[in-house]
Amino acid sequence: MGIIHKYVLLSILLCGLSIPAIAEDVTVIKADRVDTITSGLIENGIIVIKDGRITAIGSDIEIPDTADIIDVSNKTIFPGLVNPLSRIGLSSPPGGGSSSKAHLRVVDELYPHQDIYKRVLRAGYTTFGLVPGIAGAGIAGQGAVIRPVGNKPGEMIVIESGLLMIHFQANDRTKKGIKSALDSAKDKTTSTDPKVKPLVDALQGNIPTLITCGGPGDILHLLKLLEPYKQMKVVLSADSEQYRVADKLAKKKIPVILPARIDFEPFTRNRINVPKMLTDAGIKIALGPKGDSIQAHEDFLREVTELVKFGLNKEIAKKAITINPAQMLAVDYRLGSLEVGKDANLLVLSGDILDAGTKIQMVMIEGKTVYKAP
Repeated sequence: MGIIHKYVLLSILLCGLSIPAIAEDVTVIKADRVDTITSGLIENGIIVIKDGRITAIGSDIEIPDTADIIDVSNKTIFPGLVNPLSRIGLSSPPGGGSSSKAHLRVVDELYPHQDIYKRVLRAGYTTFGLVPGIAGAGIAGQGAVIRPVGNKPGEMIVIESGLLMIHFQANDRTKKGIKSALDSAKDKTTSTDPKVKPLVDALQGNIPTLITCGGPGDILHLLKLLEPYKQMKVVLSADSEQYRVADKLAKKKIPVILPARIDFEPFTRNRINVPKMLTDAGIKIALGPKGDSIQAHEDFLREVTELVKFGLNKEIAKKAITINPAQMLAVDYRLGSLEVGKDANLLVLSGDILDAGTKIQMVMIEGKTVYKAP
């Protein structure tokens, strides 16, 4: 080997040895309490976050030397809130009667540069099940799971086509239209047609099917319609009188999305706690705001607290705003609780999430601080 070649090789080796190891981007949060939702409350909790995911959680965790430490003493860490059924930030749905529009995608309506998304962060929301809407009834299209941050639609999307949305009405036209669309897709399991594939995915249970429905009579018609489609993962959103058919929903193991509110028994002034009635019947519930306005989101936790005051189990209520809606959206493998491997979507609170007077002081999405109280 020539002298020049030896010099070049020696330089390369020396340079290689002199390059320092790149420090890992690690964040550690230390708090008095970490409410994991699925594994109980951790006192003097530590959460280690790397690349937006939780890599360690507990009370006796080794902290990397290079970690950026966030010390929030006397605070509680809680998972970010999950709203499973929303049209926040979207325009009014198009008009029309019964239809089958499985090819429509809600992500095509996304416009990130809206103040409403910044404001829902302050209310503790880190995940939304965004759904298409039509003024009439039928198959509305494909919903998506999003985060309320990002400068481009793609930066907001967690799952692009994560669910099939159906608006059900118990009339012959709607029932016939829905059944016809589902039956036509049953034998097209390999189809890539955008009008067919979402139906196939729903029929096979690859994606959840969210169905809005009216009163108990409508629900009975819906259950009968769904009988041939055993693999569908159905999630129901119906009015407050669904408690009248709670036994049938429980038997079918159909989870339910409810607005967080105390209702009145029809034609009376008797207050009823429908979420409690459904959970007492063995039905898994998720709770959402009463509407898509900022005010509805800001009032949400107070209204959940009221449900607890009037009998809803507190731990069930916490699951109904985190892990349960994440399961209904089929994203519980990465969202809805604080566990190793999941996204670091979390809230820093001044106290328990359902205690009066508790304030949201910081919000993180995938380990990045997206809101900090002044």
